Amino acid sequence: MNNTLTYLEWSEHEQRVIKNITDAAVTRDDIFVRKLVNATVFRNALYEHTANECEDGMRHSIYAKPYSEHDDALYGQAIRNALHEYVAVSPYMEAEYLLWNGYRFNPCALALPTPSVPLEFAKLLLDHYIVSEQRTYETIYTIYDMDRSKIVIFLKGVNL
Repeated sequence: MNNTLTYLEWSEHEQRVIKNITDAAVTRDDIFVRKLVNATVFRNALYEHTANECEDGMRHSIYAKPYSEHDDALYGQAIRNALHEYVAVSPYMEAEYLLWNGYRFNPCALALPTPSVPLEFAKLLLDHYIVSEQRTYETIYTIYDMDRSKIVIFLKGVNL
């Protein structure tokens, strides 16, 4: 059964919704995943989530603002650049890992089971740290790219 998930652009300055970004017919489980990411790409525009809600258990909304790389001095521009560098498209939701090398994010492969259903993606998104082959990675930022059907996970190696 599909539900409607509405993406709304929120103006903090005006304290109101200024436009409807899009409506998406998604499963209940997909709504959970989409609310867990930090941001969403729609028609090549990146929107950072500011809040989400469910009204009467039926109408789901995500409030978002246009992404500003200036909000994150260290990773902001690198996140935006990485989104435009890697353009592989998937017919179904798929995880894509990008690893910080000190100045940019590069594709990387982790020795993890490949998520294939929304609950597996949600479990991945709930963790702040991922351990793969005895290496620890911190999740820096997560984006659902609607245009490419990708959950993009930005990582940084951690020395423990």
